[in-house]
Amino acid sequence: MMEFRQLHHFITVVETGSISAAARHLNMAQPAISSSIKKLESDINVPLFHRRERGVGLTKAGQQFLQHARQILQQAKDAKLAIQAIDGLQQGEVQIGLPSVLGSYFFPPILMAFKHQYPGLSQNIIDTGTRNIRQKLLDGDIELGVIADKDLLPELASHKLIQVEMVVCMAPEHPLADLEKIESKDFLAHELVLFGNSYYHHGFIQKISRQEKTIPKVSFTTNLLPLIKSVIRKGYAISPMWRLAIQEDDQIVTRPFAEPFIIDLSLAWRRDSYLSRANQVFCDFVLQQVRNNEAH
Repeated sequence: MMEFRQLHHFITVVETGSISAAARHLNMAQPAISSSIKKLESDINVPLFHRRERGVGLTKAGQQFLQHARQILQQAKDAKLAIQAIDGLQQGEVQIGLPSVLGSYFFPPILMAFKHQYPGLSQNIIDTGTRNIRQKLLDGDIELGVIADKDLLPELASHKLIQVEMVVCMAPEHPLADLEKIESKDFLAHELVLFGNSYYHHGFIQKISRQEKTIPKVSFTTNLLPLIKSVIRKGYAISPMWRLAIQEDDQIVTRPFAEPFIIDLSLAWRRDSYLSRANQVFCDFVLQQVRNNEAH
């Protein structure tokens, strides 16, 4: 059977012009090179060289075989590099579905730390609501995504990431800012700015609206978090928001609901699906970061 080393010997003989020169170039004994070439000719049952007193010359078959030999070795080299790239994670793409709040305030340090450790991997962040993310996971459109634990289905495997609390966000001068806790009926009495339907906030609003038997006063709907904060700051509306999304310099007051609304968010993936090498490494990296944070 033809071997890669025989092809390498053959090409070296062609490039150096003689078996003796090839032996010196490869730091091998001349009889070993001669034996390798003869074995190759025997395997393919075709003479590749005209033997001469000074050097060798390719036969017509040898000329044709030379092109194939170079292609075979190049393809073997390319295959090796491709496998090394996958194994060493020198290239590839991580793709994950993230709700905007988590993508903006929980994940950035993790994403940057991952990029530092795996600089060759690109990161494609799908920004949408947790319900859309769940559907994308079920449909196979994405391999990884963050969803609420209460939305998990048997088809999905998961690992808990973080617990988040929904709070009322308002301007410092808003009347509700004087209260320590906000009742749902008082919250629903004011104009609201909300994320789009795919976000968890809408389900929350629908739930408390049914309980209070009232229709919410939705003045603004947008997935642009900076716009929502601007509307709140200027006093045009209030909003339910995950507490971790509000920073000290936002000039926004937060108050908990009288009946706390807290959910667990988890990293999820399909149980029966294959995770790409890049996504698997990213998944392991995220979960290790979470464990490290819990340890501290």
